[in-house]
Amino acid sequence: MRVRAAIPLAIALGIAWPAAAQTPAAEPAAAPAIGPEAAGPVLNLVQRGIPAEASAENGVLARERALAAGRRTAWERLATEAGTTAPNLSDSQIDNMVSSIVIEQERTSPTRYAGRITVNFNGNRVRGALAGRVPGLAPPAAAAGGATATPGGPASNWVDAVAIYHSMGEWLEMLRRLKGAGPVASVELRAIAVDAARVRLGLRAPVESVAGDLGGLGLQLAPAVGTRPGEAWRLVLAGGP
Repeated sequence: MRVRAAIPLAIALGIAWPAAAQTPAAEPAAAPAIGPEAAGPVLNLVQRGIPAEASAENGVLARERALAAGRRTAWERLATEAGTTAPNLSDSQIDNMVSSIVIEQERTSPTRYAGRITVNFNGNRVRGALAGRVPGLAPPAAAAGGATATPGGPASNWVDAVAIYHSMGEWLEMLRRLKGAGPVASVELRAIAVDAARVRLGLRAPVESVAGDLGGLGLQLAPAVGTRPGEAWRLVLAGGP
């Protein structure tokens, strides 16, 4: 009788009953982790501590060259870590795979730039570039409707433009928006100064159509007034100079 009375009391007080009375159920096995590893090799899309150094006739051009060299170093390191050799791509093709750059540290002079950067790559674009080179690497993620997401087709139209800006920050913002624009296949820098740069744009559609798309991204691409050779179009941030 005392044992029977003790059972409800033990339950009420949360006291565990001896194992002989009831064997606890075994805990379920942990489910296997599901992540990028399940789809194949993992790509290190964030490359930190990349050196970026270059010299040029002015500090602005030196910085551009240094960042281009840094992006290339990061791309080659990414491919090496994935177990392959990086495809030989142009600076603009590598830039098209970069989502952003973070300046870790920098030193500037009138003709030289030296820094260390973090380069963040776009996963789908990197997978597209390394497809067939890394065993087991999953193809780019499927887009809505079953289509495969790719960087887009090659350029079919080319235009020369002069980008006008007030500061290096504005210039980098213009580059970021151009790089993220679907109709823009490439951006080739021809010359640069402290307030303007001459670029050659590779477009995937007629320039008039692309100009409308860029307007939605806050970029204004319009025929230049009183143009000279190589300055057929003028590119500014919306609301800029």
